[in-house]
Amino acid sequence: MKKYASIIAIIITMIVSAGCTSNLSRSLPLNLSGDYYNYIQPSFDLYLEETENWLRHNRDFITSNHSKELAMNMPFELTPDQPTNKAVLFVHGLGDSPYSFSDLANTMAEQGFYVQTLLLPGHGSKPQDMMLPSYQDWQITVDHYANQLKQEYDEVWLGGFSTGANLVTIHALDQGDIDGLLLFSPGFQTQTPYLEKLTPLVAAFWDGYQAAENNLARYNSAPLNGAIAYSDSATALRDKLTLHTLTIPTLIAVSEADSIIDPDVVRNLFETRFKHASNQLIWYGESKQPNHRIVQKTMHLEQFKISTGSHMSPIFAPSNPYYGDKAEKIMCENSFSSDDTNRCNNGEPVWFSAWGYKERGKIHARLTWNPYYSELENNISQLVQTSASKEG
Repeated sequence: MKKYASIIAIIITMIVSAGCTSNLSRSLPLNLSGDYYNYIQPSFDLYLEETENWLRHNRDFITSNHSKELAMNMPFELTPDQPTNKAVLFVHGLGDSPYSFSDLANTMAEQGFYVQTLLLPGHGSKPQDMMLPSYQDWQITVDHYANQLKQEYDEVWLGGFSTGANLVTIHALDQGDIDGLLLFSPGFQTQTPYLEKLTPLVAAFWDGYQAAENNLARYNSAPLNGAIAYSDSATALRDKLTLHTLTIPTLIAVSEADSIIDPDVVRNLFETRFKHASNQLIWYGESKQPNHRIVQKTMHLEQFKISTGSHMSPIFAPSNPYYGDKAEKIMCENSFSSDDTNRCNNGEPVWFSAWGYKERGKIHARLTWNPYYSELENNISQLVQTSASKEG
């Protein structure tokens, strides 16, 4: 959101003075509208089949390696080595894909969970498809597959990144029967809530930010309808947390320097609305945290050339083949500085940070991996084990 604040601010006055209003309305859910495919299926196997067929025929491929692109955008499942009675459903964020959980899915399978990941409607194919879904379409998808898992497994956890964290938390609040939550950079509120409120007005005049697509695992472009759907999810979540608390085990991981969501709001809601004794918030940043349930990890790590954490950094391991410390993807578009971007793309040495971070004498690319990932795995394992022992 912050990335586009300057662009949006330029046209706010024009929109308000024109008195424009806009909203994408539809009489049927997207999966039944004829504008999209039916992603609400009676089984996860059929969901995978229908989704693969849709992506094969509707994705705007950006490389010649179509199989790789499909694999990185497909929902998927993982089955642990031993029979299990527990499952976890992972939900990605705005503009992202199930690849967001390429590491965490393996972590949870190794810890004995059957794992499913979803592809939210509008994602994985082409940015224009983000003009189709509403928040309700996303929530219906999460609710449907979470409820399927509850029918098949005794213990069900939900995990979400950014917008996905909103959706799974809303499910836990509304429908219950969830054993725990794993929330990464949860999108409870943006860094620019005043602009968030004006997004529907802007959408009447402007479809959103368009950029060249060069990332196999997410959109670079940002259609405003997607921002509206995100905003609706955040508003719904905050309203529900005003009235209710969550009493199930929850782990939250957030970067203090996150340029998209407000980490202080996340911390405040964690401390006041998440009420289980085993809860833990992992704070990747420099502010000391007096709350014993908040674990602070410095992100001033010169040995890794890391200046700050980022919105996406908590969820990827250093070994990740696409985003890790020796991976193929370096996100050079990390500020409005075209000079820094060009120098990064030309192979000059870079440091890593959240979007927009500046430091004299350094070029910064996006930090796309978590130097504490092994500790995060241990934190998750301890929460699951502690919760199980207390219930037993």
